[in-house]
This record gives sequence, C-alpha cells and structure tokens, in this order.
Amino acid sequence: MNQIIQLFEATFTDPVMVKWAIYLIAGIAGIMLAIALSSLVSGLYSPVKKQLNKLSKESTQPDDLAKEYESSLEHTIDKLNNIPFINKRYQGDSSTKKLLIHAGFHTQDALKIFNSIKLLLLLISGALVPLLINQISTYSTSTIVYIMWFVLGTAYLLPAIILQKIAKRRMADLKRYFPDALDLLIVCCESGLGLLESFQRVAKELKLAHPYLSYELNLVCSKVRYGLTLQQALKEFSDRTGLDDIRGLNSVIVQSLRLGTGVAATIRIYADEYREKRLQAAEENAAKLGVKMIFPMMCCIWPSFFIVAIGPAVLKVMSVWGDAF
Repeated sequence: MNQIIQLFEATFTDPVMVKWAIYLIAGIAGIMLAIALSSLVSGLYSPVKKQLNKLSKESTQPDDLAKEYESSLEHTIDKLNNIPFINKRYQGDSSTKKLLIHAGFHTQDALKIFNSIKLLLLLISGALVPLLINQISTYSTSTIVYIMWFVLGTAYLLPAIILQKIAKRRMADLKRYFPDALDLLIVCCESGLGLLESFQRVAKELKLAHPYLSYELNLVCSKVRYGLTLQQALKEFSDRTGLDDIRGLNSVIVQSLRLGTGVAATIRIYADEYREKRLQAAEENAAKLGVKMIFPMMCCIWPSFFIVAIGPAVLKVMSVWGDAF
C-alpha cells in the first residue's frame, strides 16, 4: 500500500489530490467487484434446468417466470453485458463471433458469456494488483507500473488468445478428418442413398473417430429436417467450419443440385481434384524442407559437429603454442 501511495505522490504534487485519487480508485474498483460477484453468485441459485423442470411439471404464471428470469444466471450475464464498455465495443464484433463459431460455441449467448468472462478476469486482476505490489515494493516506480500494465493486459488478452487456440485446433481437426468423410460420402451416394441420408450415414460412421465433423454433419441434417433448405444448411456448414475445402464441396453440391447432374459423380470428381491438390501441397512442403533445414543446421548441428571434429586439434595447437611461447 505504501508503494501505491508513493506512486501517486510521484504523479500528483498536492497531497490532498493523492488522497482523493486513492479513495476514488479504491471505491470504483470495490463497487465494480462487489456488483459483479454478487450478481454472479445470486444467479447461481436459479439455473435453467430448474426452470425447465418446473415448466414441464406444472404451468407457471408469467409473473413467476419473470421472477425466475430476474434471479437466473442468464439475466446476470445480460446485465453484465449492458455495461457500455462491453456492449458498445464487443457486442457487435463479428470477428469474435466467427471465432466462437469456429471453436464450436454455437449458442446465442456465447458472445455474452465470453465478454462476461473477460470482464470478470479484469476485475480479479485489478483486485490482485495491490497484493502484487506489496510483494514487489522494493522495485522502482516505473517497473511497478510496467508490471501492473502487464498483469491487466494479460487478463484482457488471455480469453481471446485461448479462444483463438481452440478455434485453430478445431479447424485443424476438421481439415484432417475431411478426406475420410469425403470418401465415405462418395461410397454412400454411389450405393443409392440420397444426399441427406448419406450425410446422416457418414455422421454415424464418424461419431467415434471424428466427433467434431460428425457433430457438424448431424447439425446440417437437423437444420434440413426443421425446415431449412439444403443449400442454406450447407452454406451455414461452411461458415461454421471456416474451411475452404468444405466451402468448395458445398459449392459443387449446390451447383449439381441446381443443374440436375448426378451428385455422386460430381462429388467423385471433386474428390479426385482434392486428392491431387493435397498431393501437390505435400510435394510443395517437401520442396521447402531443404530451405527450412538450413537455419537449424547452421545454428545447432554444424557448431556441435565442428566442436567435436576440430575441438581436439584446436586444443592441441593452443597447448603447443603455449609451450613454445
């Protein structure tokens, strides 16, 4: 605490201003932390499952539903997202929405929950900063300021970094599983199944080996059964995955359905082109391997080789010259 006071004294010359600045910052941080924690804790006592069970057993009056929603965790998250800093800047962020969808979070409240987690991490890091300052009170003022900004910046950027990692890993898994699904889709279509039945069969076969792709294919079938057109369901499928390979397959299928050509033959032609494309990509990566190995060999392998091969001779020459002179 003394270090914080010294930090404010270095910023403000008037002792009264230092005192009021400390009171103001402490008050704002305490109020925000109390509101966030009390809202979250109060919302935990009324989960959604409790409300759904009541609705299934007996009819609930609108007033009771309103009271249930007021005390639920969903309403708490809505109130947290009504904060101007969160709502105005991030609620309409399409890139964050795309990352959430690519990571597999398809619910409507995913963005709200993500923003609430980010706000809660900021509040927790702000509360931990005074404890950290007490541990590093021997450091200079500028170093303490840098550490404070580093802690707050880490808390601010950590959710986005984790979300990007999850999205990239899921997209990589989908891309790795896609060739197997494509081969199975060709077999199902050529055996006489319809396109939607083929998707269902492929999703069933890949449920254990490739759960992510199986879930996406089942979602396509569910959307079609609930009234969405196949073209729109395939477009949403490509948007959810974010992969150009799946987008190309969807374009081929939609074009085949529009022109009335055979879907199985069209998918087989696309599979042959896709297999050739993968082979070319593998050959390209193999050709780049020699260039990429230059720097590890120059920095790691060659120095150790020279030390083992020339080191004894250099030591012998140094000893001879040392005896001579």
